[in-house]
Amino acid sequence: MKGLLIHLTVIPTKTHDLAYLNHLLAPICSEWSWPLEDLRFLTRAAVALRYPGEAADREDALKAFHIAAGLREKLLALLNVEV
Repeated sequence: MKGLLIHLTVIPTKTHDLAYLNHLLAPICSEWSWPLEDLRFLTRAAVALRYPGEAADREDALKAFHIAAGLREKLLALLNVEV
């Protein structure tokens, strides 16, 4: 998401909050949309689960993987990058 913002000449602040990055992208990229609940889930998984005391079960890990894979695909398409 940061890469797309930069591509669109917006320099994002240092953040891991995908909902915030979505807030920056939505007004400048008409083709951009992603469910906020997915972005919030990934943010929590990427940040909170790195620390002791937090854990994800297999279901959460698979959910995060599928959301991230779809998000990557969409962002690469918006950047016109083929993999």
